Amino acid sequence: MTSRSGTTFRVASDLLLDRERDALAVGRGPWSASLHGSELDDIAFDGELVLRSIRFVVRDQDWKTLPVVVDAIDRTTSGLLLRGRVGDDGDLVAWMLTVDLGVAALRVRVRAEVTAPFRRARIGLIVLQPPQLAGTALVVGHPEGSTTSMTLPERVSPHQPAIRIASLAWTGDHVATTVGFSGDVFEMEDQRNWTDASFKTYSTPLSLPFPVALAVGDVVEQAVEIACSRVDDVSADATPVAAALAVTVDPETSVAATAESAAPDPRPVRLSVGPVLDAVVPTISTAVSSDPDGGRGGAVVPSSIGMILVEVDPTREDWSQILDRTIRQADGRPLDLRLVLGAGEEAEPVLRRLRDAGVPVVRVGTFHRRTHLSEGALLASVQGLLDGLWAAGATTPRPELVGGTRAHFTELNRNHARLERWSGPLAFSVTPFMHDRAGHQLVESLSMQAVVVADAVRIADGRAVHVGPITLGARYNAVATTKAPAGGVADAELRAGFGAEHVPGATDERQSAEALGAWVVGSVAALAVSGVESLSYFEATGPRGLVAADGRLTAAGRALGWIAELSGRQRVVVEIGEVSLGAGSPIAVAPVAVAPVSPAGVTAIAAVDADGETVVILGNLGESPVRVVVTDASEPRTVELAAGAVARVVITGPVPGS
Repeated sequence: MTSRSGTTFRVASDLLLDRERDALAVGRGPWSASLHGSELDDIAFDGELVLRSIRFVVRDQDWKTLPVVVDAIDRTTSGLLLRGRVGDDGDLVAWMLTVDLGVAALRVRVRAEVTAPFRRARIGLIVLQPPQLAGTALVVGHPEGSTTSMTLPERVSPHQPAIRIASLAWTGDHVATTVGFSGDVFEMEDQRNWTDASFKTYSTPLSLPFPVALAVGDVVEQAVEIACSRVDDVSADATPVAAALAVTVDPETSVAATAESAAPDPRPVRLSVGPVLDAVVPTISTAVSSDPDGGRGGAVVPSSIGMILVEVDPTREDWSQILDRTIRQADGRPLDLRLVLGAGEEAEPVLRRLRDAGVPVVRVGTFHRRTHLSEGALLASVQGLLDGLWAAGATTPRPELVGGTRAHFTELNRNHARLERWSGPLAFSVTPFMHDRAGHQLVESLSMQAVVVADAVRIADGRAVHVGPITLGARYNAVATTKAPAGGVADAELRAGFGAEHVPGATDERQSAEALGAWVVGSVAALAVSGVESLSYFEATGPRGLVAADGRLTAAGRALGWIAELSGRQRVVVEIGEVSLGAGSPIAVAPVAVAPVSPAGVTAIAAVDADGETVVILGNLGESPVRVVVTDASEPRTVELAAGAVARVVITGPVPGS
């Protein structure tokens, strides 16, 4: 199962959804693609990837992506015919999607009929272009027939790179591609803002009012046509695809198994370290548990994780109980407090209580309840409260005030001009499952995290950056159009939980996956760049935690515990093959490429510990075991990394190249 944005390893099975494990390889003539459920992915012409995906999506009034159920997949003489339903119970929309693979064009058409009334934010086809096209010249065709020439942005674009789209045309390495759209007006957004590995072109411009009420019998029909030709084939003698040429549809697992059986045994992966980087391993924290148990079952986070993050909305009736749980779980650790406010004075009882109790608070983030941003008036008001409350009589140091956003990097990217007068640190969160819960998206998000954090540090312009909470699913809905329910009643035990416990999609069974430990290693390798002071991952315990409620340390918790031991220590470059897993955006720099994951699926982060030894934390994101040969040890060492495994390696002696 090759990753959609070109990763050359098969992703560890415990990170994948069923539709990814059951993927079908589809081909005809020069065309090949991968069918994951209803999603046509990895669309290639003559062996060159041209699109990451074409999908039919329905998003409800709160921008929740509704489940798409596939009832039937039939092979036709030129492609596929899919039928299915949409909705939590499959009862909102009935749809039919056709895929035709022609001589030089691939066509996807959808017809969707509403079967129960609902309010939608979006319904229709989306097209995903791979992020490797950043910097590529693009010609945008508009509905009235005019065109605009542009370049796909290399930096993450805060707003739509292209609007009023009827067609897109670009040239890749060897293939010229034109994509035509019909059935609606389309526009594009840069999904790297949410660490998705794509530029997304979608129907219905955001400038139009939403949500829109749909009635039973309403029909949506849209089509996308991809036309391709080889730019280096000047002979014009290419043999056309015969009309009777069969469409191939095979399980991807059997295709991959055949390829692997014919391939020689892979060579060991060679790893070397050095020199020292201009970056340290950030402080590692985790958030207070929001599940009903809240760690009472005896689950304890690794002692090396030295801080607990908590988000508090003082208008909730249970805010005091949330603080009580946080202080108990912190067990003497300092707090990273994030306040959700409508007005600055709402923070006073929370801050006063922590000050009077002598609870150490390292930093206080301040975000507006409606905009999710640190508005200037809020920052000034909370700054005054901190100055006054900690002026005299406090037994703990005054907390540092933090601005930015409690939401995705998107909000910081779009609104950082509003924070130009703010000279303090900036924060933002990461949620790789915002649009797509696929395991491939989870792995591909690692390179996009490196891109996003590079832009965040650029925006910060010397100010410290704090990244987190970093969670798989969204811990709250930042784009909902309906009002969130009121805060829970005061319950000393928080027996119903709070926050993310009640957010659809916030919990994912892959939280306890073995390979999530390797993903954490890759995430820290991507985000721990110069300028980033802290990273906060997941919750302490429970279904979204580093430790399960029964006290079992997850692979993610084990990896973060090892990494936290290196907090504040100088990072060291790790090279695996021809890829440098150093700090920086994924770029090609001869003679090595810089990325958080190697082509073999191995990721790593290294730092010099207090004893002067180089500690390397390794992770294998792949489905196959990997033998890693550490070449910089006094004697070469071999580390056997099972599928999805993590390992800790210590190399004695000075860092090479330092």
